[in-house]
Amino acid sequence: MTRTATRSAWGTWIGFESCPMLLGRLVEGFAGPWTPLDDVPVPGPAAAPVDDAGEDRDENRDESRDVEPAVTGAIGCVVLAVRSPADLRRAVPLRGLLPATTRVRIAVADVPPWAAQPLPVAAPGACWRHLTEMRVSRRGRGWHLDAAFTEPVPAGDVVAHVANGLFGGCEAVTPVAGLEGGVTADWRPGDPNVTLTPPGGPVPDRRDAPGCDLPLRRAEADGPVLAGPVGAGPVAAGSVGAGSVGAGPVAAGSVGAGSVVDRPVAAGLPPLDEAVVNPIGFRRHPSQETAALAAHRDGFVVTLGGNRLVRLPASGRVTDVDVARLREVRGIEVPAFDSQAGQGRTSGVARVVAALSAAGIPVLAAPDPARDRALGPALAAALAAVTGEALASDLRREELSVRLRRAALREHGAAARWRRLALAAGLPVPPDPKVSILLCTRRPEMVPFAVEQMERQRGVSAELIVGLHGFTAREAAIPRTRLPVTVIEAPAATPFGEVLNRMAAVASGSYLAKVDDDDWYGPDHLADLLLARRYSGAHLVGSAAEFVYLESLDVTIRRCIGTERFAPLVAGGTMLVTRAAFEAAGGFRPLARTVDGQLLQAVEAVGGRIYRTHGLGYVLRRRSAYGHTWRQPVQSFLASYQEQWRGLVFNELMEDGARWRAEVRT
Repeated sequence: MTRTATRSAWGTWIGFESCPMLLGRLVEGFAGPWTPLDDVPVPGPAAAPVDDAGEDRDENRDESRDVEPAVTGAIGCVVLAVRSPADLRRAVPLRGLLPATTRVRIAVADVPPWAAQPLPVAAPGACWRHLTEMRVSRRGRGWHLDAAFTEPVPAGDVVAHVANGLFGGCEAVTPVAGLEGGVTADWRPGDPNVTLTPPGGPVPDRRDAPGCDLPLRRAEADGPVLAGPVGAGPVAAGSVGAGSVGAGPVAAGSVGAGSVVDRPVAAGLPPLDEAVVNPIGFRRHPSQETAALAAHRDGFVVTLGGNRLVRLPASGRVTDVDVARLREVRGIEVPAFDSQAGQGRTSGVARVVAALSAAGIPVLAAPDPARDRALGPALAAALAAVTGEALASDLRREELSVRLRRAALREHGAAARWRRLALAAGLPVPPDPKVSILLCTRRPEMVPFAVEQMERQRGVSAELIVGLHGFTAREAAIPRTRLPVTVIEAPAATPFGEVLNRMAAVASGSYLAKVDDDDWYGPDHLADLLLARRYSGAHLVGSAAEFVYLESLDVTIRRCIGTERFAPLVAGGTMLVTRAAFEAAGGFRPLARTVDGQLLQAVEAVGGRIYRTHGLGYVLRRRSAYGHTWRQPVQSFLASYQEQWRGLVFNELMEDGARWRAEVRT
């Protein structure tokens, strides 16, 4: 990317509000002028060319983008500068504002340590058929991509495909949203399936249907008032979710047949982008003390001693790069800001606190009723439990971190927020994905214990597939449970992997979760795996076998295993895999042993990603190696551990499982 940009180059940026000086020296050979992408106006709907029969002339036209480009005319090169991968995702819903061009340059100023290089995932279509050259190069702490084409291609499509590749795929978020551009882009980061609408104007149609299910309008400065689409007049907004602070975008109700069907609802704080603000990279043993958040000019700053760690804009937007720079602090102290500073400041503080909590960075927050109303009762309660004394213990700090991230992501995550907005607007939403729990056992006496572990799971829609390996249902006492149960019987000679495949064949869930019959599971085990699946985008997620009960020694140990990271290994009794990835990997190999490791290897071999989340909701029971398909001797567990306790001991997230102790026959 050292070539000089052509005269017809057009540059736009997003994310540099708190560091404008960085923009000028980011892209070599391009002196500007720069246009903030947030300020590019959304033009009116485009008129599609039709032939004499009234049919579209362009068979490859993307009808989801029926908006005239904001920049017209021949553009030789489009340059997009983003401060972080988080900002690249914010540019995706605004892709329709970028013109067609024969050259696209994307400059990412800074990336967190765990981020991959920005290699695009090319989708079918005309865009990549015209590619002649593409270079990806490391520049300082970021990456640059330069792609050249023989014919003009939509620059926005290239941006969307690069974001898709950087984050390992994307999932559609329902309902389909209509955005006015600018600040509303914060509401659907990474989503290329939005419909851009002119300010206060009509929502363009898509394939003879309304262009969106739920339009989001900018509120007036004096309160949550909006103009409904398709000629609807200004209407007052209701409330939804965690509460509303200050003026901001409002969801205008469901759209059908060109009119507003339901009342509009105040949207409150912008949702969190789980793909970039999440626990990935969490530090169990931080090297720095507690930092502090303070107001600074037109935004915020996080300081430690005399050092400034990050600067944040007044909106309170936190990126993945900001999170990476705060990973080594033990916590962040947030004071109660002056209530006279205005609702905008309160909203910004609430947004910062929600993002830090979602990232698993403990927050010591002083009481602030206005901020807590915006955060919602669940997150406010989790914040109230954080104390300086608790943060002094690494284990207690991590327990608090898990509670904070659960509350923040479930309340403010984009998927959860849009689901509630849709319900408030009277829109139907798809059912929660079902988890099929695969419980295979050779021991009839362990069936009641194992079923009880799954019975106590909460926050998920689940079914239980019980595989009786070597005995029949008459020989096992399967207890009554609220879960739908399917029983599969298999002779003892059937390989373990084959029994699991038979169980998977009768499962109806979108996810398959493998559990063991003698291990302990916290009540949020499955819910935490689904949450990790959402923010990591991985095809298979699992917990670490950090906590192990060595039954022969009557000792519980905590092992040194890195968590909240992409890793090739997870505990076999905690694997949760998507149905699609399971089938792509060919299922379990029909072997008697090592079926877990074989599946992990197969998922990676077909291009899947594996993520290891925290291990605080799982305790592995270890007897002699003879009784396990995993033949690791008990002594090997004592070679590397960081803590140990006499007897069977559970952390707080397991909610005292001592009553689950069961005798295991050898």
